[in-house]
Amino acid sequence: MGVLVPNIQDSRARLAAIGDLHVKGTLTENLVTVLRSLPDRVDALVIAGDITDAGRLIEVEAAAEILGTVDVPVIAVLGNHDRRCLRPAAFRRALLQARVHLLDGNSLVLRNQQGIRIGFAGIGGAGGGFWPIEGPDMLHYRATQALSLKARKEALRLDSALASLDADLRVVVTHFAPTTSTLGNEPLLKYWMLGNSELGRVIDRYPVDLVLHGHAHLGNPLGSTIGGIMVKNVASAVNGGLVIHDFRVDDASMTSSLLTTRADRD
Repeated sequence: MGVLVPNIQDSRARLAAIGDLHVKGTLTENLVTVLRSLPDRVDALVIAGDITDAGRLIEVEAAAEILGTVDVPVIAVLGNHDRRCLRPAAFRRALLQARVHLLDGNSLVLRNQQGIRIGFAGIGGAGGGFWPIEGPDMLHYRATQALSLKARKEALRLDSALASLDADLRVVVTHFAPTTSTLGNEPLLKYWMLGNSELGRVIDRYPVDLVLHGHAHLGNPLGSTIGGIMVKNVASAVNGGLVIHDFRVDDASMTSSLLTTRADRD
């Protein structure tokens, strides 16, 4: 289990989060230093997909080599770049051997030193668009029927993971966005590629405290679902690096702070 910052007496959980590392080869020295500084700072590290740049085994092995030395639980979902791997079983095995908790339609509960049960439900997700709930109907650019079917299947898998999640703090981790509110400066024509409203609908049916996603590199860091659940876009290009989310369980308030000054990746 992870550990909290010493001398904190209130009901607090701290998560470090980042998405879209897009590792191509060896990780930079600065990023390695930051990752190894996480013990005594956070309860867990969350990676919201696109760990690798092209899904190559050499990329995931480089990432796994460092993630395996991070002395806090590491929770991750796969992104669209990770899914490009031609040997998906070997890709997943590299992460599992590094003790990464890979979420793919399932859930995980960790208990920190204060006894707070931090629950994670995760899914990579899919595109599909947000019409007619949030985004416009892009007509010629509307997602294909196959993509829409994929979006619904992923939403159903997230629903199953949340239905079985019993925790004091509930965190959803996805790669694709569940809302347009964190898409920021992304062009409207790309919305169908960046996420779908089905994920948001599922999330709003449960007492979720926080949603972490990546993928939208031109997005903004903070938004919410239609139902008002807090959503954080943790793509490295958006925040400039790892961000620590400090959540007070007793009053459901949250503050965030940047742990690095830039997104360090190859």
